[in-house]
Amino acid sequence: MIGSAESPLERLAELLTVASSLGPLPTNEANSVKAVALSIEIEQAAQAHLESSVAVARARGVSWQGIGNAFGITRQAAFKRFGTISTTGIGEETMANPIIDLTSRTENIFEHLSKGDYGSVKSLMTFTCSRVLTKKKVMDVWDQVVADSGQFESCSNTTIQTADGTNVVAQKLNQYLGGGLTGQTQINHEAGEWLGRVAYNGAGKVTGILIVHPMQANNLPF
Repeated sequence: MIGSAESPLERLAELLTVASSLGPLPTNEANSVKAVALSIEIEQAAQAHLESSVAVARARGVSWQGIGNAFGITRQAAFKRFGTISTTGIGEETMANPIIDLTSRTENIFEHLSKGDYGSVKSLMTFTCSRVLTKKKVMDVWDQVVADSGQFESCSNTTIQTADGTNVVAQKLNQYLGGGLTGQTQINHEAGEWLGRVAYNGAGKVTGILIVHPMQANNLPF
């Protein structure tokens, strides 16, 4: 993963997406229970995002009076509510903005799959992606690749691309990451090669994985 787990805001957005898919009035008992459970998670994620926002504001020098004004409460009330939130490391983490090695990450994903280690791959996914690309779906595709082309040997010719297909050099990864990037690599097996692609969001989390034959590499979703 990139430094830490997905941000509270990303988690909140993903939960809201899942909740929206259930609709305002779930159609059966199972979905109704699921909606309640999601609502609890949404409330927790919203609180985590609120606390994170306050911590960042404090790290940027916003006074307790400023925090209080945003809530329509006194500075004393703001301090009482949020005074225990730690701001340690926020400035350093945000200002340093370390370069993310998506090239190695892309290759590692397929190396993990070659070892049957879906768990390590899932840990790099967004919440929504992990719900769509389940272990069964991903490993079924990988098993078919192995059946067709033999055991995995290596990855090569790995590049990181913007949405329009432009290659990005490592020093500029963070400059483009906000718009999402795609890692592309040649997956070499005993008796054939495949094209592997991994889509990343602005935080470097995996939002999609594709494994296709090079002859079928046109009009891909990403």
